[in-house]
Amino acid sequence: MRIAACLVAIALGAGAAAPAHAHGGHWRGGIGISFGFPVYVGPGYYGPWPAYPAPVVVAPPPAYAEPPAPPPVKAPPEPIFYPRQGQDAAQLEADRQACNRWATTQPSAMADASVFHRATLACMDARGYTSR
Repeated sequence: MRIAACLVAIALGAGAAAPAHAHGGHWRGGIGISFGFPVYVGPGYYGPWPAYPAPVVVAPPPAYAEPPAPPPVKAPPEPIFYPRQGQDAAQLEADRQACNRWATTQPSAMADASVFHRATLACMDARGYTSR
């Protein structure tokens, strides 16, 4: 019932304004009721927002520090051989070369200088020389 009364009041208000305007009266506006309905005019379905993958953060590879190189080992001084049996300088040099050749044939003498050095000293001792 209230709705019908509202509609009648609106119709009378709209009708009362029309004769005043038609007979030179002043237009004071009218009373109007409007109903707004949301209307979407646009392209079709938008769909969900695109799901971008999360950015991939890669840690830098670990940096390995090289250990410092050990200082080079100081070579022992060249041994001095003294003849015990009266050998001369030519015989000393020949025996030294022969002992060096023999020392190179010993196992691991070429990989380790101390093995080579001991083999040479043992050979020269066997041939009658004292080393210092």
